[in-house]
Amino acid sequence: MKNLIVLLGLIFLFGEVSKGQEREDFFFHEFQVSLNRTTIDNSNTEERFGFGLGAYHAFVVEKKISLVFGLEFNRTRQFIKSMYQGHFANATDLTYTLNYISIPIGIKANVGSKTKVFVEAGGFADLLINAHRTGTMHTYLPDENNQMSYRKTDIDEKVRLSNAIGLYLGIGIRIPVSKFELVIKPDYKFGINKLYSYQDDIYNRYFRFNVGVKVK
Repeated sequence: MKNLIVLLGLIFLFGEVSKGQEREDFFFHEFQVSLNRTTIDNSNTEERFGFGLGAYHAFVVEKKISLVFGLEFNRTRQFIKSMYQGHFANATDLTYTLNYISIPIGIKANVGSKTKVFVEAGGFADLLINAHRTGTMHTYLPDENNQMSYRKTDIDEKVRLSNAIGLYLGIGIRIPVSKFELVIKPDYKFGINKLYSYQDDIYNRYFRFNVGVKVK
C-alpha cells in the first residue's frame, strides 16, 4: 500500500508538469527513471536488478554550479546464499527486495553551452518504506524424544532493516530537445551503514543508469 501511495504521488508530479510546463510555482523541474543493479558481490551475495523514479530541483549557486535537491523512489534487490538465523536455524537462497524513499543533496558542476556535460556529487538518505525476502528456512529442533528434527520450509515475509545514509557520484549529459533537455546520467550510490548486522551484514550499494527530462 505504501509503495502504491509513493508511485501515485510521483505520477501526480509528472502529470502536473505535462499539464502546465510554464507554471513557475512548480518546485521540481527535472524528472528521471532509472535502472539499478546492486554492487555487493562476494562469496555469499549476488547482484540483482531494480528500478527507480526521481524528481529534482537545482538551485543556481554560480553560473556553472548548482545545488541539487531530489526526491526518489528506489527499489533494489540482492541475492544472499545463506544467513545464520540462530543456533537451530539458517536460511538459504534469499532474495531481498528493498523499497526506499531517497533524498539526495549534492553539488552539480556544468560544462558547455547548449549540450552540457556535468559532474554531480553529494550525500543521500534512504528512508525505508518496506523490505521483503523470499527463500528457504532450515530448522533443527529437538522433538519429544530429544532427537534433532530437521524441517525445511519456504519463506515469503517482511523483514526489518535500517535506513541508510551514504554518498553518491554521477556524470552525465544534458541535450536540448525542443522545450526540454534530455538527461542521461549514470551514477553510483554507496551506502555507508549496515542495514542489518547479526552474524551476517546487509548493505545497500548500487549503480544506476538514469534517463529523464529537464523542463526549460
